[in-house]
Amino acid sequence: MIDLSILPARLPPLRTEQGPINIERIGMKHTESLCEAGQVSAQHVKPWLGASLCPVTVAATKQCIQALDSSRHQNYGITYLMMKEDRCLGMGVINYLHPLHLTANLGYWIRSDACGQGLAVALCQSLIKLAFSQMNLHRLECLIEPGNKASLRVVEKLGAEKEGLCRKRIFGRDALLYSITV
Repeated sequence: MIDLSILPARLPPLRTEQGPINIERIGMKHTESLCEAGQVSAQHVKPWLGASLCPVTVAATKQCIQALDSSRHQNYGITYLMMKEDRCLGMGVINYLHPLHLTANLGYWIRSDACGQGLAVALCQSLIKLAFSQMNLHRLECLIEPGNKASLRVVEKLGAEKEGLCRKRIFGRDALLYSITV
């Protein structure tokens, strides 16, 4: 069993030319900043991840945070936000934890006005380090629709290995399966 309650509330900050970017476990204190990021990024994120992880109203944001926190308490998944001061720049999720095989899914999104700065790669690198060094996982999987060119560039930069096409895997649509192993 992987005990997600012992994982840190903060990961080491990312150092950028614009200053540090914090990586914080999602919580109710992030309601306003996540809602604003969702509003800015909905058209950019929803086609690939759906509406639940990119909320655009305060009520939906609170529901999203509660659901993700519940996932952590059930040892199902953990979510971190990239925060620059009070501004949410994106979200990273390790979920679908398999306690026997020690595998999980890696998901992420970056707000549309912060794309192209290497933030998704940096966030994923932090989550990969957490997954392999503190969660003792053996494998992370990324499922990406073939048309999601930005996410395909991210997994390639991460050195993920393309394993194949999964038919009707995401919202009834095909997805490419990439793996990251230690």
